Amino acid sequence: MSMSVTELAELPTAPTISRGLREAASYADQGPFHALRRALFGTTTFEDFITVITPEHAIAEGVALIFLGGLIDPEVTDQGWPDSTWGAAHFAERVGHAHRVISGWADSHTETQLAHLFEAAADRARILENQ
Repeated sequence: MSMSVTELAELPTAPTISRGLREAASYADQGPFHALRRALFGTTTFEDFITVITPEHAIAEGVALIFLGGLIDPEVTDQGWPDSTWGAAHFAERVGHAHRVISGWADSHTETQLAHLFEAAADRARILENQ
């Protein structure tokens, strides 16, 4: 990854990660991944999704997953939060780990708890975006 969370948030084509996470809370009934994609991309339908996604969106989704996963399992962010020091392979590995952690967590929690997790992750992201 070549951009910090702050740099990513400043891109004109990128969704603001904290805003996307907060909006995802309102879609928690759709599950963690559909809720996040609906908030970040405006759709969960694959055909629509591929027409709107940009590289910045893909990075934003990965960063958002890391924020969520890091709140569940600190090992997801064992080397800190995503920034320009993370290479692509490390970023992809952390996103994969976050995805597994979130999937397991979501299986045993309610949509209300998921909404609260999205909100907590949005608060954390907002702090980093403002640094």
